[in-house]
Amino acid sequence: MTAIAVVSTFALSFSTRLALGMPIDWLSWVECTVVPIVIAMPVASYIFRQSEMYKEAGEALAKSHAALKKTHEKLNYSTRHDPATGLFNREAFISYLARVRCDEDCDTLLLIDADDFTKINDQHGHAKGDEALIRIAKALMYATRPGDVVGRTGGTEFGVILGGVDKDGAMLRADMIRRQVETIPSMKSGRGSVKATVSIGGAEIRGSADIADSLRQASRCLYEAKLQGKNRVSFTYKSA
Repeated sequence: MTAIAVVSTFALSFSTRLALGMPIDWLSWVECTVVPIVIAMPVASYIFRQSEMYKEAGEALAKSHAALKKTHEKLNYSTRHDPATGLFNREAFISYLARVRCDEDCDTLLLIDADDFTKINDQHGHAKGDEALIRIAKALMYATRPGDVVGRTGGTEFGVILGGVDKDGAMLRADMIRRQVETIPSMKSGRGSVKATVSIGGAEIRGSADIADSLRQASRCLYEAKLQGKNRVSFTYKSA
């Protein structure tokens, strides 16, 4: 910038002097060299400092934006997922269930509950109970397909939405889930071993059905599986 100012000053000053018939002496050379340097150097330095400040501010803003985005993603994840198992929480699961209700495909809802969980907590402690829930959650993820929705709907209860699966196919899938949980190795504690099993109740989800009706039917079937001796799958229930 200083060099441009010096050249411009020389060009303007000399052309003006020549046009007016004024002599070009040593003072003219000094003025055309010193004046632009004295003026341009501080201006250039100021502009450079401002440019660096804007650059640093832009970088800081970009970092803040990235941190804010990451925080938003974490917040969004935490509001939709169960902190213990990493599965969808009840609110997120019900939200997915509402979307499925609008589809024309035949989907199936499974409600899965850990058997004798109170006994596990009482005899082996809550730490082993929490470990059992985490292992059950992992077994559910292993036994379901990538497109299925798995969530923790209560303290010891889980839910699975099997997309595009009718009752017959869902019964096979539910029994596969039950057997997958049954194969979980026993957990050792100071009072013996802990064996986890689950009971499963299922209900088809139709487009015109109410969400509450599907949940109520699956819950009744889950209760029926408990009455049959636990570690079972039921898609039917006895009316009172």
